[in-house]
Amino acid sequence: MEEISISQLYARGKENLEKAGYRRAWSPESNLNASIPANRRYLDSLFFVPKFLDPVDVDTSLTLFGIRLATPVFASSLSGFHQLGKTALTDIAEGIKKAGSLMMLGIGGSTELQRAIDTGVPVVKIVKPYRRTELISKKVRDAERRGCVAVGMDIDHFYGRLAIDKVDRDDMFAPQNTEELKHLIAQTRLPFIIKGVLSVADALRAAEIGASAIVVSNHGSGAVDFTVPSMMALPKIMESVGGCLTVLIDSGFKTGNDVLKALAFGARAAGFASSLLLAWGAGGSPGVERLINLVTAEVRRTMAVTGCANLASIDRSIIIEAP
Repeated sequence: MEEISISQLYARGKENLEKAGYRRAWSPESNLNASIPANRRYLDSLFFVPKFLDPVDVDTSLTLFGIRLATPVFASSLSGFHQLGKTALTDIAEGIKKAGSLMMLGIGGSTELQRAIDTGVPVVKIVKPYRRTELISKKVRDAERRGCVAVGMDIDHFYGRLAIDKVDRDDMFAPQNTEELKHLIAQTRLPFIIKGVLSVADALRAAEIGASAIVVSNHGSGAVDFTVPSMMALPKIMESVGGCLTVLIDSGFKTGNDVLKALAFGARAAGFASSLLLAWGAGGSPGVERLINLVTAEVRRTMAVTGCANLASIDRSIIIEAP
Protein backbone atom coordinates (compact mmCIF):
# COMPACT_ATOMS: atom_id res chain seq x y z
CA MET A 1 0.00 0.00 0.00
CA GLU A 2 1.25 3.51 -0.78
CA GLU A 3 2.46 5.84 1.96
CA ILE A 4 -0.65 7.66 3.14
CA SER A 5 -1.44 9.29 6.47
CA ILE A 6 -3.96 8.35 9.15
CA SER A 7 -6.36 11.11 8.11
CA GLN A 8 -6.06 10.05 4.46
CA LEU A 9 -6.83 6.45 5.43
CA TYR A 10 -9.98 7.56 7.24
CA ALA A 11 -11.16 9.81 4.41
CA ARG A 12 -10.54 7.22 1.69
CA GLY A 13 -12.09 4.43 3.74
CA LYS A 14 -15.26 6.42 4.39
CA GLU A 15 -15.56 7.30 0.70
CA ASN A 16 -15.01 3.72 -0.48
CA LEU A 17 -17.36 2.14 2.07
CA GLU A 18 -20.15 4.60 1.31
CA LYS A 19 -19.73 3.96 -2.42
CA ALA A 20 -20.20 0.27 -1.65
CA GLY A 21 -23.42 1.01 0.22
CA TYR A 22 -22.09 0.65 3.75
CA ARG A 23 -23.26 3.68 5.71
CA ARG A 24 -23.12 4.63 9.35
CA ALA A 25 -22.80 7.73 11.51
CA TRP A 26 -19.02 8.12 11.22
CA SER A 27 -19.12 11.74 12.39
CA PRO A 28 -22.11 12.53 14.59
CA GLU A 29 -23.60 15.96 13.87
CA SER A 30 -26.39 16.11 16.46
CA ASN A 31 -26.87 15.49 20.14
CA LEU A 32 -27.21 11.80 19.36
CA ASN A 33 -23.92 10.05 20.07
CA ALA A 34 -22.95 13.01 22.25
CA SER A 35 -20.40 11.07 24.29
CA ILE A 36 -17.93 10.62 21.43
CA PRO A 37 -17.44 14.31 20.56
CA ALA A 38 -17.28 15.06 24.30
CA ASN A 39 -14.57 12.44 24.62
CA ARG A 40 -12.79 14.09 21.70
CA ARG A 41 -12.91 17.51 23.34
CA TYR A 42 -11.54 16.09 26.57
CA LEU A 43 -8.71 14.26 24.82
CA ASP A 44 -7.83 17.47 23.01
CA SER A 45 -7.59 19.35 26.31
CA LEU A 46 -4.71 17.13 27.47
CA PHE A 47 -1.14 18.15 26.63
CA PHE A 48 2.20 16.36 26.95
CA VAL A 49 5.15 17.58 29.00
CA PRO A 50 8.22 16.97 26.76
CA LYS A 51 11.73 15.93 27.75
CA PHE A 52 13.79 16.54 24.63
CA LEU A 53 17.18 16.05 26.30
CA ASP A 54 18.55 12.57 27.03
CA PRO A 55 16.17 10.65 24.73
CA VAL A 56 15.26 7.04 25.51
CA ASP A 57 14.88 3.93 23.38
CA VAL A 58 11.22 2.95 23.40
CA ASP A 59 9.52 -0.45 23.67
CA THR A 60 5.75 -0.49 23.00
CA SER A 61 5.25 -4.22 23.63
CA LEU A 62 3.10 -5.73 26.36
CA THR A 63 1.59 -9.03 27.44
CA LEU A 64 -2.21 -9.21 27.44
CA PHE A 65 -4.18 -12.36 28.25
CA GLY A 66 -0.95 -14.35 28.05
CA ILE A 67 -0.15 -13.12 24.52
CA ARG A 68 2.86 -10.94 23.72
CA LEU A 69 1.74 -7.99 21.59
CA ALA A 70 3.82 -5.41 19.74
CA THR A 71 1.48 -2.54 20.50
CA PRO A 72 -0.98 -1.21 23.10
CA VAL A 73 -3.50 -0.75 20.26
CA PHE A 74 -6.11 -3.50 19.85
CA ALA A 75 -9.20 -4.09 17.72
CA SER A 76 -12.15 -3.49 19.98
CA SER A 77 -15.31 -5.53 19.49
CA LEU A 78 -15.90 -5.76 15.71
CA SER A 79 -19.00 -7.09 13.98
CA GLY A 80 -21.22 -6.57 10.93
CA PHE A 81 -18.84 -8.21 8.48
CA HIS A 82 -21.74 -9.55 6.40
CA GLN A 83 -22.29 -5.98 5.19
CA LEU A 84 -18.70 -5.62 3.99
CA GLY A 85 -18.22 -8.60 1.70
CA LYS A 86 -16.80 -12.12 1.86
CA THR A 87 -13.17 -11.25 2.56
CA ALA A 88 -13.56 -8.39 5.05
CA LEU A 89 -13.29 -10.50 8.20
CA THR A 90 -10.14 -12.36 7.18
CA ASP A 91 -8.62 -9.23 5.63
CA ILE A 92 -9.04 -7.28 8.85
CA ALA A 93 -7.85 -10.20 10.99
CA GLU A 94 -4.73 -10.62 8.84
CA GLY A 95 -3.91 -6.93 9.09
CA ILE A 96 -4.28 -7.00 12.87
CA LYS A 97 -2.09 -10.11 13.11
CA LYS A 98 0.67 -8.60 10.96
CA ALA A 99 0.67 -5.48 13.13
CA GLY A 100 1.22 -7.64 16.23
CA SER A 101 -2.12 -6.89 17.87
CA LEU A 102 -5.26 -8.77 18.94
CA MET A 103 -8.86 -8.79 17.73
CA MET A 104 -12.09 -8.69 19.70
CA LEU A 105 -15.12 -10.07 17.87
CA GLY A 106 -18.65 -9.05 18.79
CA ILE A 107 -21.98 -10.49 17.70
CA GLY A 108 -21.62 -13.27 15.14
CA GLY A 109 -21.63 -17.02 14.74
CA SER A 110 -19.13 -19.85 15.13
CA THR A 111 -18.16 -19.87 11.46
CA GLU A 112 -17.16 -16.21 11.60
CA LEU A 113 -15.24 -16.80 14.83
CA GLN A 114 -13.36 -19.75 13.36
CA ARG A 115 -12.41 -17.82 10.23
CA ALA A 116 -10.76 -15.17 12.37
CA ILE A 117 -8.96 -17.72 14.55
CA ASP A 118 -7.70 -19.55 11.46
CA THR A 119 -5.72 -16.47 10.41
CA GLY A 120 -3.58 -16.85 13.52
CA VAL A 121 -4.61 -13.56 15.09
CA PRO A 122 -5.29 -13.74 18.86
CA VAL A 123 -9.08 -13.53 19.21
CA VAL A 124 -11.23 -12.41 22.14
CA LYS A 125 -14.93 -13.30 21.86
CA ILE A 126 -17.26 -10.69 23.34
CA VAL A 127 -20.69 -12.22 23.94
CA LYS A 128 -23.85 -10.11 24.07
CA PRO A 129 -26.02 -10.03 27.23
CA TYR A 130 -28.68 -12.28 25.75
CA ARG A 131 -32.01 -12.79 27.49
CA ARG A 132 -31.46 -16.50 26.88
CA THR A 133 -28.70 -17.16 29.39
CA GLU A 134 -28.14 -20.64 27.97
CA LEU A 135 -27.06 -18.97 24.72
CA ILE A 136 -24.42 -16.99 26.62
CA SER A 137 -23.00 -20.19 28.12
CA LYS A 138 -23.05 -21.91 24.74
CA LYS A 139 -21.09 -19.10 23.07
CA VAL A 140 -18.53 -18.94 25.88
CA ARG A 141 -17.93 -22.70 25.66
CA ASP A 142 -17.66 -22.46 21.87
CA ALA A 143 -15.08 -19.67 22.11
CA GLU A 144 -13.06 -21.67 24.62
CA ARG A 145 -13.15 -24.81 22.48
CA ARG A 146 -12.08 -22.96 19.33
CA GLY A 147 -9.01 -21.38 20.90
CA CYS A 148 -9.92 -17.82 21.87
CA VAL A 149 -7.44 -16.18 24.23
CA ALA A 150 -10.22 -14.62 26.34
CA VAL A 151 -13.98 -14.16 26.43
CA GLY A 152 -16.23 -11.43 27.74
CA MET A 153 -19.55 -9.64 27.67
CA ASP A 154 -20.52 -6.12 26.64
CA ILE A 155 -22.94 -5.39 29.45
CA ASP A 156 -23.97 -2.01 28.01
CA HIS A 157 -26.39 -3.59 25.54
CA PHE A 158 -28.58 -3.98 28.64
CA TYR A 159 -32.04 -3.24 27.13
CA GLY A 160 -31.04 -3.54 23.49
CA ARG A 161 -28.92 -1.16 21.45
CA LEU A 162 -29.27 2.42 20.28
CA ALA A 163 -29.79 2.55 16.50
CA ILE A 164 -29.63 6.21 15.39
CA ASP A 165 -32.54 7.55 17.49
CA LYS A 166 -34.39 4.40 18.47
CA VAL A 167 -33.76 1.28 20.52
CA ASP A 168 -33.85 -2.10 18.83
CA ARG A 169 -33.20 -5.73 19.79
CA ASP A 170 -34.59 -5.13 23.26
CA ASP A 171 -36.32 -8.47 22.87
CA MET A 172 -32.90 -10.13 22.43
CA PHE A 173 -30.74 -8.48 25.10
CA ALA A 174 -31.36 -7.92 28.80
CA PRO A 175 -29.62 -6.93 32.06
CA GLN A 176 -27.60 -9.73 33.58
CA ASN A 177 -27.96 -11.16 37.06
CA THR A 178 -24.49 -10.79 38.53
CA GLU A 179 -24.71 -14.06 40.45
CA GLU A 180 -25.35 -15.90 37.18
CA LEU A 181 -22.49 -13.98 35.58
CA LYS A 182 -20.23 -14.92 38.49
CA HIS A 183 -21.12 -18.57 37.92
CA LEU A 184 -20.38 -18.22 34.18
CA ILE A 185 -16.97 -16.67 34.90
CA ALA A 186 -16.14 -19.49 37.29
CA GLN A 187 -17.01 -22.11 34.65
CA THR A 188 -14.50 -20.93 32.01
CA ARG A 189 -10.74 -21.35 32.12
CA LEU A 190 -10.28 -18.24 29.96
CA PRO A 191 -9.80 -14.69 31.24
CA PHE A 192 -13.20 -13.00 31.35
CA ILE A 193 -13.64 -9.36 30.29
CA ILE A 194 -16.56 -7.12 31.19
CA LYS A 195 -16.96 -4.46 28.53
CA GLY A 196 -19.03 -1.30 28.90
CA VAL A 197 -17.87 -0.27 32.38
CA LEU A 198 -18.25 3.47 33.03
CA SER A 199 -18.77 3.64 36.80
CA VAL A 200 -16.79 2.77 39.89
CA ALA A 201 -19.75 0.67 41.06
CA ASP A 202 -19.63 -1.58 37.97
CA ALA A 203 -15.84 -1.77 38.11
CA LEU A 204 -15.90 -2.92 41.73
CA ARG A 205 -18.66 -5.42 41.01
CA ALA A 206 -16.69 -6.80 38.05
CA ALA A 207 -13.74 -7.43 40.37
CA GLU A 208 -16.00 -9.03 42.99
CA ILE A 209 -17.48 -11.56 40.58
CA GLY A 210 -14.11 -12.66 39.23
CA ALA A 211 -13.54 -10.75 35.99
CA SER A 212 -9.93 -10.60 34.83
CA ALA A 213 -10.33 -7.35 32.90
CA ILE A 214 -12.74 -4.56 32.07
CA VAL A 215 -13.10 -2.30 29.06
CA VAL A 216 -14.03 1.27 29.94
CA SER A 217 -16.32 1.93 26.99
CA ASN A 218 -19.54 3.61 25.93
CA HIS A 219 -19.82 1.43 22.84
CA GLY A 220 -19.30 4.40 20.55
CA SER A 221 -22.57 5.72 21.99
CA GLY A 222 -24.28 2.70 20.41
CA ALA A 223 -25.83 1.49 23.65
CA VAL A 224 -26.91 4.39 25.86
CA ASP A 225 -26.48 7.99 24.75
CA PHE A 226 -25.09 10.68 27.07
CA THR A 227 -23.15 8.18 29.14
CA VAL A 228 -19.96 9.59 30.64
CA PRO A 229 -17.14 9.70 28.05
CA SER A 230 -14.70 6.85 28.60
CA MET A 231 -11.64 9.05 29.23
CA MET A 232 -13.52 11.02 31.88
CA ALA A 233 -14.61 7.81 33.59
CA LEU A 234 -11.15 6.23 33.52
CA PRO A 235 -9.33 7.99 36.42
CA LYS A 236 -11.81 7.09 39.17
CA ILE A 237 -12.13 3.55 37.83
CA MET A 238 -8.35 3.19 37.93
CA GLU A 239 -8.33 4.41 41.54
CA SER A 240 -10.90 1.78 42.48
CA VAL A 241 -9.74 -1.35 40.63
CA GLY A 242 -6.47 -0.55 38.86
CA GLY A 243 -4.54 -2.72 41.26
CA CYS A 244 -6.64 -5.86 40.80
CA LEU A 245 -7.96 -5.81 37.21
CA THR A 246 -6.55 -5.23 33.75
CA VAL A 247 -8.20 -2.01 32.58
CA LEU A 248 -8.64 -1.41 28.84
CA ILE A 249 -10.45 1.45 27.14
CA ASP A 250 -12.14 2.29 23.84
CA SER A 251 -14.63 4.72 22.23
CA GLY A 252 -13.45 7.66 20.17
CA PHE A 253 -9.71 7.01 19.91
CA LYS A 254 -8.15 7.93 16.57
CA THR A 255 -4.40 8.58 16.94
CA GLY A 256 -1.32 7.42 18.78
CA ASN A 257 -1.38 10.50 20.99
CA ASP A 258 -4.95 9.59 21.99
CA VAL A 259 -3.68 6.15 22.98
CA LEU A 260 -0.78 7.54 25.00
CA LYS A 261 -3.13 9.84 26.91
CA ALA A 262 -5.25 6.82 27.84
CA LEU A 263 -2.12 4.94 28.96
CA ALA A 264 -1.06 7.93 31.05
CA PHE A 265 -4.43 7.76 32.81
CA GLY A 266 -3.78 4.10 33.63
CA ALA A 267 -5.26 2.00 30.82
CA ARG A 268 -3.17 -0.95 29.63
CA ALA A 269 -4.25 -0.59 26.00
CA ALA A 270 -6.74 1.28 23.83
CA GLY A 271 -9.22 -0.18 21.36
CA PHE A 272 -10.09 0.95 17.83
CA ALA A 273 -13.14 -0.30 15.92
CA SER A 274 -14.72 2.01 13.33
CA SER A 275 -11.25 3.34 12.48
CA LEU A 276 -10.13 -0.15 11.49
CA LEU A 277 -13.17 -0.57 9.25
CA LEU A 278 -12.23 2.71 7.56
CA ALA A 279 -8.64 1.54 7.17
CA TRP A 280 -9.89 -1.69 5.58
CA GLY A 281 -12.13 0.34 3.27
CA ALA A 282 -9.12 2.41 2.26
CA GLY A 283 -6.70 -0.40 1.56
CA GLY A 284 -7.89 -3.84 2.60
CA SER A 285 -5.65 -5.88 4.90
CA PRO A 286 -2.57 -3.68 4.27
CA GLY A 287 -4.67 -0.65 5.21
CA VAL A 288 -5.53 -2.19 8.58
CA GLU A 289 -1.91 -3.12 9.22
CA ARG A 290 -0.75 0.33 8.20
CA LEU A 291 -3.20 2.12 10.48
CA ILE A 292 -2.13 0.13 13.55
CA ASN A 293 1.53 0.63 12.65
CA LEU A 294 1.04 4.38 12.14
CA VAL A 295 -0.79 4.74 15.45
CA THR A 296 1.88 2.67 17.22
CA ALA A 297 4.65 4.74 15.63
CA GLU A 298 3.05 7.89 17.00
CA VAL A 299 2.77 6.28 20.45
CA ARG A 300 6.47 5.37 20.24
CA ARG A 301 7.54 8.85 19.12
CA THR A 302 5.62 10.69 21.84
CA MET A 303 6.79 8.18 24.46
CA ALA A 304 10.35 9.10 23.47
CA VAL A 305 9.49 12.81 23.64
CA THR A 306 8.08 12.39 27.17
CA GLY A 307 10.93 10.17 28.41
CA CYS A 308 8.96 6.91 28.66
CA ALA A 309 11.13 3.94 27.73
CA ASN A 310 8.34 1.36 28.08
CA LEU A 311 4.63 1.17 28.81
CA ALA A 312 5.21 0.57 32.53
CA SER A 313 6.98 3.93 32.83
CA ILE A 314 4.00 5.96 31.55
CA ASP A 315 2.04 7.89 34.17
CA ARG A 316 0.01 11.07 34.70
CA SER A 317 3.16 13.17 35.16
CA ILE A 318 3.54 13.40 31.37
CA ILE A 319 0.13 15.13 31.05
CA ILE A 320 -1.07 18.65 31.75
CA GLU A 321 -4.77 19.40 31.49
CA ALA A 322 -5.76 22.73 29.97
CA PRO A 323 -7.75 24.93 32.36
